[in-house]
Amino acid sequence: MFSVILVEDEIHILNYMKKKLAASGVFQVKEAFSDPEKALEGFGEIMPEVAFLDIEMPRMNGIELAKRLIAKKPDLRIIFTTAFEQYALDAFGVEAVDYLMKPVGDEDIARVIKRLKKTSLANIEPKADLWGHKINSVNCFGRFEVWDKDNRLVNWPTRKSEELFAYFLVNQGRYISKWELLELFWPEVETERGLNNLYNTVYRVKQVLKKLPSTTQVQKINEGYILLGDEFLSDIGSFTGFVSKYENNPQMPVDRAEEIYFTYAAPLFGLQDYAWSISLQKYFAVYFKKLCRKLLQGYWEQKLFEKADKAIRHYLTQHIEDEELVLEWLELLKNWEGREKAEEDFKKWLNEKLREADLPVLGELIPESDY
Repeated sequence: MFSVILVEDEIHILNYMKKKLAASGVFQVKEAFSDPEKALEGFGEIMPEVAFLDIEMPRMNGIELAKRLIAKKPDLRIIFTTAFEQYALDAFGVEAVDYLMKPVGDEDIARVIKRLKKTSLANIEPKADLWGHKINSVNCFGRFEVWDKDNRLVNWPTRKSEELFAYFLVNQGRYISKWELLELFWPEVETERGLNNLYNTVYRVKQVLKKLPSTTQVQKINEGYILLGDEFLSDIGSFTGFVSKYENNPQMPVDRAEEIYFTYAAPLFGLQDYAWSISLQKYFAVYFKKLCRKLLQGYWEQKLFEKADKAIRHYLTQHIEDEELVLEWLELLKNWEGREKAEEDFKKWLNEKLREADLPVLGELIPESDY
């Protein structure tokens, strides 16, 4: 159950939202405010997980309130409500989980619940090996999390410092000039001010790195920086390290390949929509697909159907739109002796996933008689 505060200046809508959220059985409304300033004053005593905020309010609108609440609790999840569609871009500018048009209906609440559960920190546990030791301090596939020495999630001092660390991370071991960072992170800012922003943000990143269990550090070299640390700092480091070593090596260790394969999830960095990460998402998706094909081939040769079925479903859970691999798997199933019913089961499962993703059912692959 998610603890919630509501902020809405129209009393009848406030009462409506209280009843709506309570009826879901998923939200516990800790407090409901009709005055945004009072909500800000009382927030420190409540510290909820989620805030439903109306955007159009007197004295302080919902976007400004969200910024102030996030400053007090960086992991607060925001859902905006409004009657005016033009606010959408501003709302997502403060990284809202969702944006609801009034009147809010049952489908809206169901969508919010689905998104919150997907990103809920309460359901996240650090990855561990067979002995219970954590494998990576930083998770980037499907979500962006940094764990400290005490296995607690790190709260970043600013969103810019979090993003800068993410950029260092995907460029681990590569020298990055300060001019590259200025152009990427502060392109509209005058040079001197941009450099001050960069130095302050790098300092904040270094302070966070001191909390990690590894010896990772950002080192200044001449006119730039380099992130130093072992590849096991993050799941993407483990992934790229494995791929570079075994991409063209037929002696790929299957156990390690499976471990790497099942740590992958899309999208890269989860809901953190970094513009510079789009090409990287495509890069990892390509190698994830290659690894999937290698595993499927190995499972086919050894007649390990259950493992093959698990692998293809994991792949399509991340990339449900990949019709090419669907066709390859269906062709493989036709020749898999003793698995005559597997094709029908797979098609039904695929249809369910397509519907969940609001994608059209692949009628040419899955005849109507199969569902």
